[in-house]
Amino acid sequence: MSQNKRRKTDEQRSREIRFNKHCGTRLRNLRCKNKYTQTDLGNVLGYSFQQIQKYEKGDNVMTGFVAGVLANFLKVNINYFAEGFNFDNYTSNLKYEDRFPEVNRCNQVRNEKLYPNPNSYGELSDHVNVFPSNEILKIGQ
Repeated sequence: MSQNKRRKTDEQRSREIRFNKHCGTRLRNLRCKNKYTQTDLGNVLGYSFQQIQKYEKGDNVMTGFVAGVLANFLKVNINYFAEGFNFDNYTSNLKYEDRFPEVNRCNQVRNEKLYPNPNSYGELSDHVNVFPSNEILKIGQ
């Protein structure tokens, strides 16, 4: 006995992906703001940090239950995740600049405004030649 399931169109999938990415960005921003790791949130849910990572990237859908548990743990209203998403044209008002940078020893997001490149102290360090052109570096001497 087979059931006739209605298949989603590409446009419907695209809308869902945009919403999932929006919710994931909001989750990530809230997590970074409160200084929690993905592992911390995973432990609250009984999931791995990889699952939280997939929620934040928008690869997996947060169920209503998961969103509720996370909202309760992070002390926000469950509507927090959907705020800023326009359901009339299915777009997010979040921009790249709205993403909080995450800093830990393994994964530092390069954002020159917040974390200046230590190797670029103006024009001087960018054009300094360590070895003069008439000197040749010989290995083993």
